[in-house]
Amino acid sequence: MIANVIDTRDAVVAHALVVRRGRTEILHSVDLRVAGGQVVGLLGPSGAGKTTLMRAIIGAQHIGSGTVEVFGRPAGHRVLRRQLGYMAQSAAIYDDLTVEQNLDYFRRVLGAPASDVDRVVA
Repeated sequence: MIANVIDTRDAVVAHALVVRRGRTEILHSVDLRVAGGQVVGLLGPSGAGKTTLMRAIIGAQHIGSGTVEVFGRPAGHRVLRRQLGYMAQSAAIYDDLTVEQNLDYFRRVLGAPASDVDRVVA
């Protein structure tokens, strides 16, 4: 028998999350808890930090301080890569990362070897 069970443990927990770009604080000590099975929408004007928060949750954003956990693991943990999906509203590259950093990020998401980045950049 197959049971449809909703995972009720915390899906996302952020505590005192701070993200900076240069000297500018983008996220200011964010505390967030999203229970498993809960649906959440992020609303706010352009530049409010919605995308930065999502990038922190999926592990694609450098965190200045604080913590982010997804299903009990640190954001960006390799086990989570097959459990999470994220679709940005614009082009699938990050303009604040270099070409090599973008390639390395997507290489890690896809589980490709590091030599792939060196091969295509060379």
